[in-house]
Amino acid sequence: MSPVRRPLRRARGRARAQSPASALACWALSLPGLATGQRLVAALAEMPWVAPDGSTVAECRLLAPARIRALAGTIGETGLVPFARFADALARDFRTFRGHVIIGAAGIAVRALAPLLRHKSVDAPVVVLDAGGRFAVSLLSGHWGGGNSLARHVASLLGGEAIITTASDGVSDGPPPLDELARGAGLRILDWDKLPRVAAALLEGDAVPLSDPLSCLPGAAPPRFRRGAETASGDIPLVRIHWKHTPPGPGVLRMAAPLLHAGVGARRGVPAGDIVAAVRAALAEHGLEAAALASLATVTEKAAEPGLTEAARRLGVPLLAFPAPRLAAVAVPHPSPAAGAHFGLPPFSVCEAAALLAAQETRPDGLSVLLAPKTVFQGSITVAVAVCQGEPPC
Repeated sequence: MSPVRRPLRRARGRARAQSPASALACWALSLPGLATGQRLVAALAEMPWVAPDGSTVAECRLLAPARIRALAGTIGETGLVPFARFADALARDFRTFRGHVIIGAAGIAVRALAPLLRHKSVDAPVVVLDAGGRFAVSLLSGHWGGGNSLARHVASLLGGEAIITTASDGVSDGPPPLDELARGAGLRILDWDKLPRVAAALLEGDAVPLSDPLSCLPGAAPPRFRRGAETASGDIPLVRIHWKHTPPGPGVLRMAAPLLHAGVGARRGVPAGDIVAAVRAALAEHGLEAAALASLATVTEKAAEPGLTEAARRLGVPLLAFPAPRLAAVAVPHPSPAAGAHFGLPPFSVCEAAALLAAQETRPDGLSVLLAPKTVFQGSITVAVAVCQGEPPC
């Protein structure tokens, strides 16, 4: 393995992966609800909601039935978006917005939402609010999506009360929800079907076995968690956290620590699908978890290549770019005379140096190490994978 240790500045000239919607949708299903929606829009602009991923959401778009707009008169000039039928409009926009506040009956919301739901890991948070703004009910994606925190925030903005029904939040001295801990630590849950059993064990006072050698989940402390375990405890799955790949199994709940950085070199015009396949093949070949990928990285001159930008989007990671002179200054095991000649520099490896620098970006005082050296795919793509080791590991 080839290490590089030195402090680095933030990379410039980055191409970013497609970001999620940054606005909330506020659905006012009645004329009184419209007035409450207006209050919420104004209040949120002054005091934004902080989502679970740390982003701030200050924009709230107000939507209402066309008949309500007609009754409201000039309110249509303030940005009200009309719709004909709530269920149709919600189906159209459900995945467009960061979250939804529905001002109306919970039954109407449930019926409209039911055919749209996929999984708590991808569904937007939904809060149902009565027309007077007195009760904000966290209806959907309470922990992972932030529905509970959104309900509390909406209630505080309107002077109402948040209604939270998730089991772990209903016990004053209960353990922190595991999915909320994982989300806060930036981990990716791979085995959602095992989560309910672990959550039940925590609520019932049973110690959950935890393998966390990288200390990615410091909030999972004894006696609720039995750290250092390597096997399940009866029917309670072992929670295993790492960037290494672990095969799925009935006795393990896997979480990926997104600490892997893939450097990529590619000829002009290489399709995104080929790049994605090459990255996944490199990860698999070296026993690395695909869900632990944190970024793609390349040389600045390649950052605008459609294949690379689309590959990053498909993999759900940012594309980082580094100037060729910086890459050439990194010691790598497989420098390329051709790459050096192309940029008028000494021999260097785009993929290996980019992977090492990208990993170093996450922890400037740590040690960036190659886990997968340069591998050539189809004669047109090179891939290398690096991780940064340091204290704390995650």
